[in-house]
Parts: sequence; structure tokens; C-alpha cells
Amino acid sequence: MKVRKEHPQWLETLLSFMTALNNWAAKLAGLLLIGMVLAVTVSVFARLLYTYTGIALSVTWAEEVARYMMVGCVFIGGAVAAYHLRLIGVDIVPAMAPPALARWLRLISQLMTLTLAVLLVWKSTRLLELGLRQSSPALEIPMTSVYALMYAGCILLALNSVVHALREIVAPIIEVEDEPEVQKPPVNLMHRSQEVHS
Repeated sequence: MKVRKEHPQWLETLLSFMTALNNWAAKLAGLLLIGMVLAVTVSVFARLLYTYTGIALSVTWAEEVARYMMVGCVFIGGAVAAYHLRLIGVDIVPAMAPPALARWLRLISQLMTLTLAVLLVWKSTRLLELGLRQSSPALEIPMTSVYALMYAGCILLALNSVVHALREIVAPIIEVEDEPEVQKPPVNLMHRSQEVHS
């Protein structure tokens, strides 16, 4: 017995929109990762240059940029991974459970993730308010711009959790009968042998 799901049209539209949104978020996370690598490379190069030549380069901004880009990459990339169900999790129980029970276990998991995401959104809002009165030490940029990456990632994580929860609630599980295997007639080897010799 095979199992498949049918999605209503509005859910298909929502999934298409969220897929496009997460694709853009994945590109942003990739750019942040590239920027972090470049900033770390500049910092390491400056240290090696000073160690072997004595030439001092002021690149105090590089470590700060790398740190902030890592924060944005983790939160935004983590939200994208949650949408594609790529986060680390123990799924042996849903995999062994019957389809109906597995559906409820996945729903509970998504609701727990949603609860965590909402808590992080609330904490991020407090950080945004605090960042209005703070500036970064080296770049002297408002910390709000840094906390905004965390806020955006948490918002996206919450939206993705809602979408997955809706998919588990709305999409009915339909059982489909397996297609019967077509049995081929047995091959008469003696008959074929006689045809070859004749």
C-alpha cells in the first residue's frame, strides 16, 4: 500500500511563494558566507604579513564583519534548512510509525519548532530596540543592522514552520493501491533451441 498527499490549490500557491522566498534567502545566506570567508581571509593575511614582514595593517574591521556575517548566515541559512527539512533531527520514530501517527508526530515537531521561532522573534525584537542605542566597536555601524539579520531569520523560520504545520493538517493522506506486477510468460528454452538449429 502506497501513501500520497493531495494539496489544495491555496496551499500549493503558498508553497510556491515560500519556495521562491526561501530560494532568495538561500542566496543571501550564500553571499553572507562568502563575505565571511573573505573577511577571515583578509584578517589571516594581515596577521601573516605582520608576522613575517613586520608590516602592520589595520584590519580590525575584518573580524567584526566576519562575526556579523556568520550570525546572519546561521539564522537565515538555518531557516532555509528548516523549510527543506534539512535540520538535524531524530526521525526514526515517524519513519517506523503508521502514516497517520507519523503525520501527528511531524505536526508536533513543527509546532515545537514554531514555538521556539516565536520565542526567538520576541527576543530579537528586544535586541532591535537595544541596537538603536548601540554601535559596533570597529565599524561604528548601528547594531540594529546586525540584529535585523537575526530577526529576519527567526521570522522566516516561524513562517516555514507554519507552512509545514498547515501541510500536515490540511493535506489529506490518501492510500493508493500498489499496481499489480505484470508477470511475463515463461520462456521455453527448448523451443528456442530447436528454432536456432533449424
